[in-house]
Amino acid sequence: MTSLVQGTLWNGDETRQFEEAFADFIGVPDAVAIPSGRAGLQFIFEALGLQPDSDVICSAFAYPVVPHLARSLGFSVRFADCEMETLGMDPEALAATITDRTQVVIATHLYGIPCRIREIAEIAEAHGAALIEDCAHCYGASVGGRKAGAFGRFGYFSFETSKPINTMGGGMVTTQDPELAERIREVARKEPAKNLAWLRKRLLKTTFETIVTNPLVFNLGVYPALRFLQSREDSDERFASGYQPDEITMQGRMGRYTNYQASVGLNQMQIILPQLERRVANAERLIGQLKDSVKFQSHDVADVRSNYMLVTALFPQMQAMARRLLELGVDTKHHYMRDCSALLEDCLSFPGAAQAEREILHLPAYPEISDAKIDWIAERVQQAVDEIGTGK
Repeated sequence: MTSLVQGTLWNGDETRQFEEAFADFIGVPDAVAIPSGRAGLQFIFEALGLQPDSDVICSAFAYPVVPHLARSLGFSVRFADCEMETLGMDPEALAATITDRTQVVIATHLYGIPCRIREIAEIAEAHGAALIEDCAHCYGASVGGRKAGAFGRFGYFSFETSKPINTMGGGMVTTQDPELAERIREVARKEPAKNLAWLRKRLLKTTFETIVTNPLVFNLGVYPALRFLQSREDSDERFASGYQPDEITMQGRMGRYTNYQASVGLNQMQIILPQLERRVANAERLIGQLKDSVKFQSHDVADVRSNYMLVTALFPQMQAMARRLLELGVDTKHHYMRDCSALLEDCLSFPGAAQAEREILHLPAYPEISDAKIDWIAERVQQAVDEIGTGK
């Protein structure tokens, strides 16, 4: 490992180079490398200097760590429901919820499709609230030629294995305010340094995840295991679902971002655009064949560009569809995001968020899939829709 020999594994020039390249790509004055997306959100809260019980509005359908973290820091969390096209925060719901006491609005871009961020930004600005964009899924997506992460006062990105950029964990905060960027950078520098044991563990984890998602290994090992688990009545479907409530934790999500991770991120930025283009092509090919019978997450504005991190469909009988597709050889994913209001106590109910959790199913269309395989998947989905009758 060259960085180990040269002594730049933990500290070096690549971290700052990565931050500058990332800020330039997103189109903001500054960016700061962080230990994880959720750590970045905590650093943003600290940089804003919010008082206890400050009013924070989150989308009712999103990653539950977001409102949980805000509550754990002593803020008063309220929700705005999602709308059923982009599945992001509904601007009309935000307008009905926000007040002049609101200090922060956190808008989440889900599954690679931007939310209605222009309208949300206007509402937040009119009330003097700081807009934070959760861009964990949306690297490279844009609205009106402006990248996700460049609309709010802050944006934050995640670089976990499943994300478009994977640096074995970590993430990036983007900001319009260089002074606050330095404040966040100083907090990030104070995180404890990582060591070789951490690097070994992360390399093993990333290697394992890469191996089990390899088509050959998946078909011979993982897929039979999924079928077996499906047949068990006591299965909690962890392999088929995404987020689990016991993942609300900061454990393992802190620590100083390393120079080695930054070098990995820089290399990926140089090669990622063709991969994103292929991901979009696969998603649009799949959606194009099924759009007359399946409702997909979408946007209705011509100048929105998505990265389709996940192709997201809504089925009234989602569980039955997931089981039937697995029988037909198509693995799917659900419960990656959740109805946050249902997981936190003392919250109102939100019909859009509840419907999204019940109905969302993610279909495979990652960049490595061939056109022929996409067509094969579309045929199986159509077969399941015809059998179960859960299309549009």
